[in-house]
Amino acid sequence: MKTILLLILVFIIFAVNYDNKYIEGIDTAVSLSFEKIRADWLTDLFFALSHIGSLKITLPLCIIMSIVLVVRKKYVHAVSLMLLFFLVRALNTYLKEFFLRERPLFDFLYKESGYSFPSGHSMNSAAVYSFLCFILIETFITSAKVKKMLIAGTAVLILLIGVSRIYLGVHFLTDVLAGFAAGICTFLVVKIAVAKILQAFDKNRTV
Repeated sequence: MKTILLLILVFIIFAVNYDNKYIEGIDTAVSLSFEKIRADWLTDLFFALSHIGSLKITLPLCIIMSIVLVVRKKYVHAVSLMLLFFLVRALNTYLKEFFLRERPLFDFLYKESGYSFPSGHSMNSAAVYSFLCFILIETFITSAKVKKMLIAGTAVLILLIGVSRIYLGVHFLTDVLAGFAAGICTFLVVKIAVAKILQAFDKNRTV
């Protein structure tokens, strides 16, 4: 619970201060720094990473994993995964419409629609890939070493997806950091809910 409250606080700090001149200066400096290091191979890499965080990849992954979970009779996990997927997307849409922050007007590599704060790719990826990692660890993987590697790999993937949005020029640093905070917070809330539901089912079985 402390972690969730801390993440909410972090999000609020970014939400309240992203138009602060000092924060805007940092956002601008970071965006311009990424423009300076652009190269063809990096652009291809970050386009691919951004794609991994898109609806076209995350939705099929969630559907496939949900089917596998249903086959393995992990119904709570299956339903929770799909609920998380739609919940975090709906929440991101609401937040974008609430804050109405315009996207960066620097040298973006492609035109993105919608508002900027918080980053949808960052928020959705942080929630979905964290939950997929959690499911794999809870239901499929037994090796402690593999679990640690999976957690580290998932964290790196989420981070790189967020970085890709800044590199491509479609988000500010604060958009991405706020997206991470909101996405991980959503993941933790759903994870706690899953634990409570499973605990209630276990109690009913023993009665």
